[in-house]
Amino acid sequence: MPCSSAQKGLITRIQKYATKDGPGIRSTVFMKGCPLGCLWCANPEAISSTPEILVHAQRCTSCGKCMEKCPQGAIFLEEGKYRIDRSLCTSCGRCMEVCAANVYEKTGILYTIDALVDELKKDKVFYDASGGGVTFSGGEPLMHPEFIRCAAEKLKENQIHVALETAGYAQWEVFESLLGVIDLVLLDIKFFDPQAHKKYTGISNKIILDNAQKLSAAHMPLVLRFIYIPGINDGKDLMDRIAFATKLNNVKQIDILKYHKLGIGKYNKLGKKYLLEDISEPEDTDLQEAIDFAKQQGLTVTVGG
Repeated sequence: MPCSSAQKGLITRIQKYATKDGPGIRSTVFMKGCPLGCLWCANPEAISSTPEILVHAQRCTSCGKCMEKCPQGAIFLEEGKYRIDRSLCTSCGRCMEVCAANVYEKTGILYTIDALVDELKKDKVFYDASGGGVTFSGGEPLMHPEFIRCAAEKLKENQIHVALETAGYAQWEVFESLLGVIDLVLLDIKFFDPQAHKKYTGISNKIILDNAQKLSAAHMPLVLRFIYIPGINDGKDLMDRIAFATKLNNVKQIDILKYHKLGIGKYNKLGKKYLLEDISEPEDTDLQEAIDFAKQQGLTVTVGG
């Protein structure tokens, strides 16, 4: 399909000077929308494929202007603070317009391809000096294949390295459409065990593992990313994922990502409950057995990307 400069993609944020999402200094573009429902997701604002309103409740002065202006009647008073009924909210943003305390924040901004590429090109000097570039992440960037393909083509015209960070849940044809414009895939493999994957993410991992093997056969440079969650996917499952990595071609490194709770505040702002609050964050020493095993298999290993 021909690219159109007017084509738009829904983006939650652009993180400048990122150093954990591929080589060098990068700009990471977080696309909105994801088919997985990982219980530990640190970017819950990127799961829904539509814009949402975050509520910074601690800033509320209880003036009531937001409730007066909400055309859907979605805002109500609870314990002295104004809240949003998510079943009624259309994310129109009228509450933001009248709130002097900046209680409300909209997540999900539409960018045209030209506007996005123009913004990303501003940091080309840093990409060139460090061997960096642009990484499309999310959410799940494979939900926006045409937008990413067209943006990546323009970035490649400007000699900018392009990486894709993905959970790999898409038809192979979607991946295949991007192979000519992507330089590196950072593939998150969250579980090797299919039942555990279904339990904690809501979907099967068969298509993900199949896509990993097809990317390997296509000689796409790969970084495999393995989150480590104590009591959930540590131990045998992590070792199985490392063993799986040894069977693939072109694996440049594996990243072991420690579970953390940095996203809990976002759940509160979205009116959602975080379900893994009782899980402890791992210590570096907890990872040593897995790191040693990976190195014994000849793999390059980093902790945290």
